[in-house]
Amino acid sequence: MQPDACLFVISAYNLSQRRLNQLQQMTAERAPCPSMLIRLEGTGPALPNALDALHEQGHRRILIQPMGMPFTESLLAWLPGAAATWLAGHDDVDIAIGPESSSSQAVVAVAVDDAFANSAGAKPVRGTKPSLGKPGWQDPPDFTHHLLVCTGPRCHYRDAASLLHALKEETSRQGVASDCLTARTGCLYPCNQGPMVALYPKGEWYRLPDAQSVRRFVGEVLVEGGTATDLLIHTARAHSPATEDQSA
Repeated sequence: MQPDACLFVISAYNLSQRRLNQLQQMTAERAPCPSMLIRLEGTGPALPNALDALHEQGHRRILIQPMGMPFTESLLAWLPGAAATWLAGHDDVDIAIGPESSSSQAVVAVAVDDAFANSAGAKPVRGTKPSLGKPGWQDPPDFTHHLLVCTGPRCHYRDAASLLHALKEETSRQGVASDCLTARTGCLYPCNQGPMVALYPKGEWYRLPDAQSVRRFVGEVLVEGGTATDLLIHTARAHSPATEDQSA
């Protein structure tokens, strides 16, 4: 298949926005056809959103190209099925997934040769102040609710990146942001029920698929202290009613 567009995918969810912008610019300048670069984890457009955008631009032969050093093996195994899920609703498109070439001998050779060719510009460590963190980082933040938002690839496919921002905005709007420590996590395993958030110390896990469910979760659970039972997908064993009855 000769692609008319390329979607580069990476798994570096801790990459800064500045570095991500640089990669996006470099791939766009280098690619011989229109291209996009997205993360499969963390923040940014989800895989189906990116494919939708390319489809709306008129592209019908899309190459998905993994990029990494090396690319995560679990994501390589997952990617074909994820792309096929989107493709099932688009009869007018063909998709192919390029080989994971970042760990090939040629690519590694370029990286090694480049490292030694530029070694004169390496920064010496001698004279740098020893440090493993900023002052005060030994102190846990003061919070009432710990919100663990899964942004692993399967939840990211279901737009978990938007959930992270929506929770922060809604907790601020309803006046409980200072009571909440909101953190993104890797895979928490109930992938088919994403996007989801785990709430501790209550030990409750909720599926929050849209803005209305986020508003209800924040209002009914965080503000009022109740349980939105229709959104609840799991209660940690130590917090389940049966466990609490046995320990009473």
